[in-house]
Amino acid sequence: MQAMRTDSRPGALFVRPGSPPPRLRFMEYDEEILEEGEVESPEALRCYAETERPTWIEIEGFGDEDCLRNVGSVFGIHTLALADAVNVPQRPKTQRYPEHLLIVIHAPDDGFAETERTAQVGILLAREYVVTFQERPFGFFDDVRERLRNPASGLRRLGPSYLAYALVDALVDRYYPLLAEISAELDEIEEHIFTNASPALVARLHALQRRTTQLLRVHRPQVDAVHQLVRHDSALIPDAIRLYFNDVEDHARQILGSLEAARDSATDAMNAIHAVLGHRQNEVMKLLTLVGSIFIPLTFIVGIYGMNFDYMPELRSRLGYPLVMGGMAVLAGAMLAWFRAKGWLGGSRDD
Repeated sequence: MQAMRTDSRPGALFVRPGSPPPRLRFMEYDEEILEEGEVESPEALRCYAETERPTWIEIEGFGDEDCLRNVGSVFGIHTLALADAVNVPQRPKTQRYPEHLLIVIHAPDDGFAETERTAQVGILLAREYVVTFQERPFGFFDDVRERLRNPASGLRRLGPSYLAYALVDALVDRYYPLLAEISAELDEIEEHIFTNASPALVARLHALQRRTTQLLRVHRPQVDAVHQLVRHDSALIPDAIRLYFNDVEDHARQILGSLEAARDSATDAMNAIHAVLGHRQNEVMKLLTLVGSIFIPLTFIVGIYGMNFDYMPELRSRLGYPLVMGGMAVLAGAMLAWFRAKGWLGGSRDD
């Protein structure tokens, strides 16, 4: 993850290079009416800071610091809360302020497989509105937006705290498809461990381990952040809505357990691959050692008969050559039979 600057005043905003300019969207609603649209300036949102109907303000893009600060001024957002919502990356957390509740959540986006970087979303909950901050449009909340457009949806009746629950739930549930992909890839790797173990399989498994570790690093404090929404009393979250956050906490803990299980499975698979590769290497070395052991006495015999002495009895015998070659063949065969009897070649005696 990118390191944050430490040589700055509290509340300073750091915009990641390449972030698009902010897109300001709103949805004001109740059971009968829904108004949505897009504005050009934060000042146009001022009327929604004092609204009596639940309102959702979306900030997508951090490319204009002045615009972001004006949004903070319009909605009375604490400078530290604005910095936590905008500065990327932040540790997932829940932070209470006098008039707001800030929730920082991370979720894997569509490019996670390539970048291994989760997307950060800040959710600011107030009494009558919710403000969300995204570095760029990720599409995380498209389903929530469609549900708000449905007059029969519970989102239209249960206020901003229920909207905040729906947004957190949408982010947490983003982990499930990725968990399914990791599980499927682990199963495929495990099928090839004993039949096709190779350095390429090791590299593939290492990449999977790295992705799982990154998700764990992000999601573990996220469980604590959701837990705080359930356990800490806040007038912004009624008891009836707190039950829904409890369900999100269950999902988050389930995901954490699945990630830890996937990490352990990947570790076991890596150990199995190394064991298979090590065994294969040992088998090759054993075979080479046996071959060398056979040729050592044969080389000794050939070395003796390669000496240029005039008086060697076997040199004048017509049967000398076939006898020596036959003796060497018998010796090699006897050694092979002994190796096999010992279980050093072609399996053990018990087999």
